[in-house]
Amino acid sequence: MVALGLTLLLTSCGAGLDRLPLSGPHGAAGDTYGIVAEFVNALNLPQQAKVKLNGADIGEVSAIRVQNFTAYVEMRINRAVVLPQGSTAELRSATPLGDLFVAIGSNADSGTTRPALRNGDTIGVGSTTAAATIEELLSSAALLVNGGTIRQLTSVVNGSGAAIGGRGANIADLLQHSSNLVSRLSARSDQMIATMRGTSDLAAVLNDRKDTIRTALNAAAPATAALADDTNEVADLITALARTTRQLQRLPSVQGTDSRSMIADLNRLSQVFNDIAVDPNISLNELNRVLPIAMKFTNSTSAHANLIVPQLALGSLPDKNFPGDPALHGPDGTDWHLMIGSLRYEWNLLLSKTFGPERDGRPAPAPAPADEVIPPAPAGPAPVAVPHS
Repeated sequence: MVALGLTLLLTSCGAGLDRLPLSGPHGAAGDTYGIVAEFVNALNLPQQAKVKLNGADIGEVSAIRVQNFTAYVEMRINRAVVLPQGSTAELRSATPLGDLFVAIGSNADSGTTRPALRNGDTIGVGSTTAAATIEELLSSAALLVNGGTIRQLTSVVNGSGAAIGGRGANIADLLQHSSNLVSRLSARSDQMIATMRGTSDLAAVLNDRKDTIRTALNAAAPATAALADDTNEVADLITALARTTRQLQRLPSVQGTDSRSMIADLNRLSQVFNDIAVDPNISLNELNRVLPIAMKFTNSTSAHANLIVPQLALGSLPDKNFPGDPALHGPDGTDWHLMIGSLRYEWNLLLSKTFGPERDGRPAPAPAPADEVIPPAPAGPAPVAVPHS
């Protein structure tokens, strides 16, 4: 028995490892339909590799053939799984050293109905991709480690640390200010949006009225050209106006620096008119009584009136009904002296403001009053007070 067992063991060892059966994925169970996926590179995809959709097994690879440098992978898909046209196929591996499988992507949009793939349909090369091989991953890792990338990254980090060199507090302040700025901009985002919206509306309005703006600019072009041609004349006119204004400012009646100027009188007159306009007690009855008389008095080419004088008082002359007013008298020599004195006073003020020290804005001493000789009133009979009857 021992010899028989050794004989069988040696016989089985002579068959070779290539003859031993390997474990592999089970075939697709149930009713299936076949589709073909074209790959530029099928890598080491074995037969009976799994076909998955969203991580679930839906079939297996039944055969692989090569034609014109293209790998044609035949797959058997479970009849219960409906794949729409436009689906993609990708070779993937669960782990770097794990088995390859075919991952199907349906690319079906929600609400979109596409016809389903049927038995014998093909997924073209444009819809298939192959995952990176383990060799490519190792080559990329070697390039990353030995190609100087990590060393350069280390140099950059070290250089950044040397550049900061104890100024970390300043960097922290900068980051804090930047954070505050971003926070303020975020808080005012509505205002900025409103501003940009208003700018957009303004641009739209200007765009709608561009013809009107162009017409206005074209109309203003001749006036602008005339101003450009007559620049010297305009400047001379402005200079003359400024000189005239400076001279007029020296006149008290225009400057309005004293209580008897024309401006002050106009101000008082305007104030009186304003008081009359807003006074609720103003009555126009007396004016209405006078208007018919004035209209009757001036209703022809000459004035005419009937005058009845029951009593007449002549100034300081008394009569039986009026005792007389000693302050009221007719024209005499005193009136001429008063008029000449007033004119002389105004003339002295004007000369002082125009040519005297007051022309520079300094107050001038008041001019000496004119020597006025007022003759005494002519002698006449003293007024006699007569009581009214």
